[in-house]
Amino acid sequence: MAPGSGAEFEAYEPPKKPQYALLAGIDGMHLLHRDLPRVLDAADGERVFLKKALSAQPDLPAHMIVDRGRIAGLWEYDVERAEIVWQAFGEPDAALRAEVDRVTAFVRDELGDARGFGLDSPKSRAPRIAELRSG
Repeated sequence: MAPGSGAEFEAYEPPKKPQYALLAGIDGMHLLHRDLPRVLDAADGERVFLKKALSAQPDLPAHMIVDRGRIAGLWEYDVERAEIVWQAFGEPDAALRAEVDRVTAFVRDELGDARGFGLDSPKSRAPRIAELRSG
C-alpha cells in the first residue's frame, strides 16, 4: 500500500449492488493464495461438488463466479452446446444472468472454449458440467 493511503483504505465500503464477474479457475483471486475459505462464505464452503466440500479442496473444481470479492458460484463452458453451465450460490438475479450471457457470447464467438488448464478438454470437464447441470 502506498504511504498515506491507509485512511482511504479504511474508509472503503463495498458496493451495495452485486458486481458479478465470471473468472477462470486459475485467476489470481484464488490461485495465488490457495485458501478457498478466505473467499467463500462459510455456508458456501460446505457445498459439496464432486463428492467433496468446497472448503476442503485446495483448488476450485470449476471456474468461479465472483461478486464483490467472494466466490458466488461455479461455471464451465459446454463446447457441444456452446453455452455456459453454471450454479449460483444464492438466488440468481438479472445482473448475474446478463453477465453469464455476455461471457457466453464472448467465449462462443471469440474463444471457442474456456479451458481450465492446458490439458482440459470438453471430455475431461463432462463430469463437472453434469454436476453443474444437476443443481
